[in-house]
Amino acid sequence: MTTLKDYLGSLVRDLNHARVIADVETANIAKMYVEHDLLKHFSIPRMKIQDTELTIPIAIDELDTVVEKDYQPIDNKRFYTKTYNEIKNVFQVSSFNREVSGPLRKEIYQKIDSLEKALKGGESIQVSLESFTEEVSNVTIDIIAQNKKEREVFEKALEYNKANNGVQIKESLRTALIAYLKPEIKPREVTGRIEDAQITVESDKLKEKRPESLVYIKMKITEESMEWQTMEDADGNIVAKLMAE
Repeated sequence: MTTLKDYLGSLVRDLNHARVIADVETANIAKMYVEHDLLKHFSIPRMKIQDTELTIPIAIDELDTVVEKDYQPIDNKRFYTKTYNEIKNVFQVSSFNREVSGPLRKEIYQKIDSLEKALKGGESIQVSLESFTEEVSNVTIDIIAQNKKEREVFEKALEYNKANNGVQIKESLRTALIAYLKPEIKPREVTGRIEDAQITVESDKLKEKRPESLVYIKMKITEESMEWQTMEDADGNIVAKLMAE
């Protein structure tokens, strides 16, 4: 089994080698012409292929993947704003008093930090988000229910969410937060390195491959020949340089 980059490199190498063989044959023909009484008056035939187009079927067997290193799963500021706004929405208020808002904001920021660490550590989005919303819902209910000034807000929230107690309203808040916040979490990107893909190119083996694993490579190669040219440098010395033909 070979990699895609090695296979494509071998194709270009083989085309270069074909050009070498052609030039060796041209040199042999030139020698024959110069030694022939009649042929020496004719131009020496030499074939040059400007462009080569290839359509190559291959099967991708294995694709190396690279996991995103600098993973930033959430925009902390935006995530906080959406969390706080959804809490206000569930409790049907435009704002909380300072005795509630201060501790609540602090707790949300701390929970967001923990959420980000869990996501960067490899924990699944669903599990991390459920844990976050559970903790935020618990602390929100505790802070609001224990504040006498917001007791009326708590009672209205029970009525609005058709809840009989704090447990039910907590569940309503948790469900709302999950639905509202999940789109804000970016999954860790895993990209495939196509150049290192393990491929199959043998025609008999390609017949055994699944159709979805087959791809066609369209490759166009343009010849850029090089030749040695002699020239005089600034010091008057004759030097040879490899130049484009």
